[in-house]
Amino acid sequence: MITEQLLSIAIRKDKRVMAHFGTLAAAMSAAVLATSCVSALAAETTGNAPARVEATADAKIKKITLTPKAAERLGILIDEVRADPSGRLIVPYASVLYDLSGKTWVYISAEPLSFVRGPVEIDTIKGDNVYLSDGPPVGTKVLAAGVPQVFGTEVKVGH
Repeated sequence: MITEQLLSIAIRKDKRVMAHFGTLAAAMSAAVLATSCVSALAAETTGNAPARVEATADAKIKKITLTPKAAERLGILIDEVRADPSGRLIVPYASVLYDLSGKTWVYISAEPLSFVRGPVEIDTIKGDNVYLSDGPPVGTKVLAAGVPQVFGTEVKVGH
């Protein structure tokens, strides 16, 4: 009988500890969530955002400027428009972006860590190379990694 009473007391104590632990865990989760939201809001309002989005002459296209830390996180790589011996323009396949309407684009980088979407017309795709029938001139710097993330920033997906 004494054993049963001791066991009953131990179980009640255990339940109280677990209830306190659950309350503590919920409070900690709420604090972490609040801190994350405040940090994100502070980044937006104080200019510490990972990217700056600016208008261009075309209302549908924005200029994206990344912070060095954001570029590092996204694994940004820059390549150049090349030409084959016949003069056809070539860009890396990873540079090409297809929008929802099926139009094809590349992000042109005229300044370090700044990108503006430019239209391209694809002639042929061979392996990792895309041959263009129209696009930026040879030597133009284009974004070769991080294209979907930059597009998401431009059109505010996930913001």
